[in-house]
Amino acid sequence: MKTIVKGLDLSNAVGKVVKAVSTKSPNQLLEGIKMSCKGDTLTLTATDTEIAIEKTIRCETFMEGDAVVPGRLFAEFTKKLENEDDIELNISDDGRLKIVYSGSESYLQALSADEYPIIKKDINRNSFVIKQKSFKDLINSTSFACSQDDSRPILKGCLLELEGDRLTCVALDGFRLAVCKKNVQQATGDIKAIVPARALVEITRLIEKDEDYVAVIIQDNSLMIEIDNTVFTTRLLEGEYIDYKKIVPQNYLTTFTVNKNALFNSIERASVLARVMKNIVKFDIHENYVDVSSDSDLGNVKENVLINLEGKDLTIAFNSKYLIDCLRVIGDEFVNFNLNSSIAPCVIKSNTDDEYLYLILPVRLNN
Repeated sequence: MKTIVKGLDLSNAVGKVVKAVSTKSPNQLLEGIKMSCKGDTLTLTATDTEIAIEKTIRCETFMEGDAVVPGRLFAEFTKKLENEDDIELNISDDGRLKIVYSGSESYLQALSADEYPIIKKDINRNSFVIKQKSFKDLINSTSFACSQDDSRPILKGCLLELEGDRLTCVALDGFRLAVCKKNVQQATGDIKAIVPARALVEITRLIEKDEDYVAVIIQDNSLMIEIDNTVFTTRLLEGEYIDYKKIVPQNYLTTFTVNKNALFNSIERASVLARVMKNIVKFDIHENYVDVSSDSDLGNVKENVLINLEGKDLTIAFNSKYLIDCLRVIGDEFVNFNLNSSIAPCVIKSNTDDEYLYLILPVRLNN
């Protein structure tokens, strides 16, 4: 293999695919990036068998071929070469990768690509097309609520559910639930899939053109997207997702509307002291305001936030992190809080439509 590429093109491409390099694997090939030079393109591929990223860039080819180079080391080195105009990549006679730039040359160990995993890309059964910004917002509005617990692997993924032209993304971890809905441009039919949250987060990093559309393709146990000569694939999670609709109460005894930013800022200030006491923030809900408070041995915070209340007064406490996580991703000026008791779930919904819903379990207060 011998080819010449632009430094910035190479650096950007390696920076994208290195996200799929395995951090620790008994298979040394999975800790590397595969380079395949054919015609006037150089294809870079990385996979940890769970996700795979493939990026193709233009090149000037003198000899076709492929090789696998140490992934993270190659990414760090090429980042320092992004200002170089032309970079020559050449597999030398002793099997090493020779990198020539500005009259200098460096070498990296390389491995044969003969046994590198084959990335499945013949995925075309079910698909939907959605605006890139909508898909990114959908993921960012939910994925933070996925479980981090390996004992419940199904909850480490987000449920994608397409019915008609409405795409729903769901995440939960046993303490909170996040639901967001967006319209799609077109679809082949209804779809239901559980996608690892890690994979969805990596997809958001590939999305750079908000007004463009992206096709999401699902077949059997795989999902694939292609954006700007970058192909991303991931394995889906297998199993039955929790019936989240049964978790959400249908009627409420206490409902209040509040300015989102005013409440968010108050909770953030209270959370500074709440960290000392297991992140607990208390709401004392009254007719025209909610008292947001936290107490610790080092001090206390108590602030009044104006609300519009319907129903009964109520005192309830939450893990402040859960409140902050969901309020941070809500773009509305006003939000609705819906409650039944100090030990029943709190449901946060839009003041205008059904685009999002967040459910948070309260913390029991010691009387």
